[in-house]
Amino acid sequence: MRVAIAGGGLAGPCLAHGLRRAGVDVTLYERDAGPAVRTQGYRIHISPEGTDALRACLPPELYELVSATSGLPGSGVTILDPQLDVLRRFAFDPADVGEHLSVDRLTLREILLAGLGGDVRYGAAFSRYEERPDGRVRVHFADGTSTEADLLVGSDGTGSRVRAQLLPHAVVTDTGLWAAFGKTPLTAAAMEFVPAAALDGFSTVVAPDGRFMPLAGHRFREHPRDAAARLLPALVPTDGRDYVMWVLGIHGAALGDLDLAALDGEGLRAFTAGRVGDWHPDVAALVRLGDPATVGATRIRSAEPVPRWTTGPVTLVGDAIHSMVPSGTGAGVALRDAGLLAGHLERVARGADTLRRAVADYEAEMLDYGFAAVATAMNVARTSDPTSAIHTS
Repeated sequence: MRVAIAGGGLAGPCLAHGLRRAGVDVTLYERDAGPAVRTQGYRIHISPEGTDALRACLPPELYELVSATSGLPGSGVTILDPQLDVLRRFAFDPADVGEHLSVDRLTLREILLAGLGGDVRYGAAFSRYEERPDGRVRVHFADGTSTEADLLVGSDGTGSRVRAQLLPHAVVTDTGLWAAFGKTPLTAAAMEFVPAAALDGFSTVVAPDGRFMPLAGHRFREHPRDAAARLLPALVPTDGRDYVMWVLGIHGAALGDLDLAALDGEGLRAFTAGRVGDWHPDVAALVRLGDPATVGATRIRSAEPVPRWTTGPVTLVGDAIHSMVPSGTGAGVALRDAGLLAGHLERVARGADTLRRAVADYEAEMLDYGFAAVATAMNVARTSDPTSAIHTS
């Protein structure tokens, strides 16, 4: 059995590791020229089901590296007003902290990809696929090359080209929200402006007019380069600075004719600082110290449920099928997909199931919990304060 995975975010590499452990021939095809091309990405929360998937799929030393480079745990979630006064605080149960991980997305992605070695082909942007008469699939890439596999897994994110061909009727809805995000390294200068709550868990500044800004520190348990030298010498992590992430959530209607997607990192940093200029001055000061190479902007979108389709040699994981508004659950659900599919395909590898039946079983379960998570995330964003509209994933 041969599996081709299109997309090297988080779920795709996790799945590739799980399949390698099961003895499956797998190659991951990633459009980026290398693992460190993307400098954007910040602190994300991985829920227990995602942690379980990483533990099940990764070699023990790689999971140890993920754990070693995770963030120091905090003690709760804090809601702040624009003057940084505490409105509410929700304490964590210390017994639950170990079931959750806070990770730097870029570091986690680099670990997952480096651990796959030669099973990753970079510069391979998915173009299209065609089902073969023998039940296999031929996958075509933008550079004119192609490959054949028994199964193609689309792990290519919210704008998935694999999904567009497999499920052309699938809809991803624009919520009307934009997010401008970045990292400010925790230098001595920056520490003068960081609210204490941002270094002790997760915090969000909420304004009465609908603006909101999550602020959350990420302090590595162990410096990524030290941990990698000990556990994965082939990896030299791109960065290892402690930082605070900031994410400005703003309704598109408030932007007028301004196109955030057209601004570079410095422009977005200046825009963000200006939009919080009427808040406590520490917030804008913290944003102005942000590293422009890490600053980006994105529309917040959410997938509409799709009915079961006829299972074939193509399937989907993560945001490629059930993209959701960030709410602290997206990464964990995507990794759960990877672990679940790896488990089903492991049965095929040892002759305990057929490929089509295994994939069909995966799709039935994934669609159930995946779109339940989408609905929960959207409901929280619509019915409560903006705290959860952009959380940590």
